[in-house]
Amino acid sequence: MSIARELSEAALNIRYDNLPTEVIRETKRLILDALSCAIGAFDAEPCRICREVAREHGGAGVATLIGERDKVSVSQAIIANETMVRYLDFNDVLYFPKSPGKIGGAHPSDALPAALAVGEREHASGKQVIAALVAAYETIGRIVDATAEGITTLGFHHGSVMPFAGAVIAGRLLGLDAGQMTNAMGIGASAAIGLGINDAEGEEYNNTKNIADGLMAERGVFAAYLARRGFTGPDRIIEGNKGFAHSLLRGVENYIVKPLPNDHYLMRTKMKFFPTESTNQGHLAATTLLVNEHGLKPDDIAEVVLRMSKRTVVHNGDPVKKYPRNKEGADHSAYFMTALAIVTGGRVVPSSFSDAAYADPVIHGLIEKVRLEHGPEYDAITPAALVTIRTTDGRVLAKRVDHPRGTPENRMSDSELRDKFVECAGERMTSDQIDQVVETCLALDTLDDIGALMPLLAVRSQHSHPGSAS
Repeated sequence: MSIARELSEAALNIRYDNLPTEVIRETKRLILDALSCAIGAFDAEPCRICREVAREHGGAGVATLIGERDKVSVSQAIIANETMVRYLDFNDVLYFPKSPGKIGGAHPSDALPAALAVGEREHASGKQVIAALVAAYETIGRIVDATAEGITTLGFHHGSVMPFAGAVIAGRLLGLDAGQMTNAMGIGASAAIGLGINDAEGEEYNNTKNIADGLMAERGVFAAYLARRGFTGPDRIIEGNKGFAHSLLRGVENYIVKPLPNDHYLMRTKMKFFPTESTNQGHLAATTLLVNEHGLKPDDIAEVVLRMSKRTVVHNGDPVKKYPRNKEGADHSAYFMTALAIVTGGRVVPSSFSDAAYADPVIHGLIEKVRLEHGPEYDAITPAALVTIRTTDGRVLAKRVDHPRGTPENRMSDSELRDKFVECAGERMTSDQIDQVVETCLALDTLDDIGALMPLLAVRSQHSHPGSAS
């Protein structure tokens, strides 16, 4: 049996009625979390552009653009909606530390737009969407866990696992059998591999960072529609000659199938308390705690030392992003995020990012006082970190955080998830509307048709157009 066939059969064997209560609950919470990220990014320029293109090339109106009432094709909805989910770098992450400086990871909720678009077109129930997402998270987790050194360290984008997730989601919601789903994986994954330049050290980030996962997830979905009609793909897409492992991982021996864990991979997923790259979460949590506990102001800071994993130092200490000029670079800069936390009094939220912040001389001055230090003791427990602040009056303040808020060891509460939604929604939604969205997401398994969720997400935009909510 090929690896893809085994993944397909495992994905089809997941049944809503057999899922543990805590897995069902966490899936609904992850959906709510991802939707808050999408609403928070609604007015961002890259997101507006993608929705405009989606309407221009929308095709049959079967899937809703998040935040609007317009419907476009499944493919266009996936791409535009995923750009919104991803833009703030606030959505969930699943990763596994490999060797020092290397992790294997992905953002599983980048597959949510596929579940919403296909689910809406096919009139899937909330239970069906939940089970499809659990299967997608499981597939993503098993693939990423099996890579010896991850994908990104070898020059490829982490979204290269998304065709598999898209194939699983669409395959389940379209009623594909294991053979058809395997074909969908082969079709999609052989034609949708991302280059790591969209998330690379030494390169200034740009808008493509936001759309990459959606483009690759959409290929898996499109492949599933083809496979349903009998179209075939490479069965040995992972272990075959010039397949996923041979080409991306530099050899099939670098894809090591792991024993199944006792829990679901979905339960290992990390939510983000701060809108920043995942391995920044630990040092940023420690910095905000110190700022709040001691009432620190920019003038109080003589030096800040961030001691953390090698991967965090290399990836988020990239000199190219030390003084970022856009959101894409800012949320990946340990220097900027530390300075921002001090300037904002420990309150780092989506609205903290702006052109004014990127040019702020106070922030620039603080950036010069931040020093990154590799702590080998943190390599295996990323995103843990120790932050030491030396003040201008001679105090030395230190705080270590091993499990920042949002990690499985320190989960966010439902109330905190609502607060995150409120922070992201801003003035785009009323309090009553937010309550309705939160309640619907947390009771998603009661919906007979997932399409009933989409109109609840319509926002009041400052950049409206004919057909949008106002």
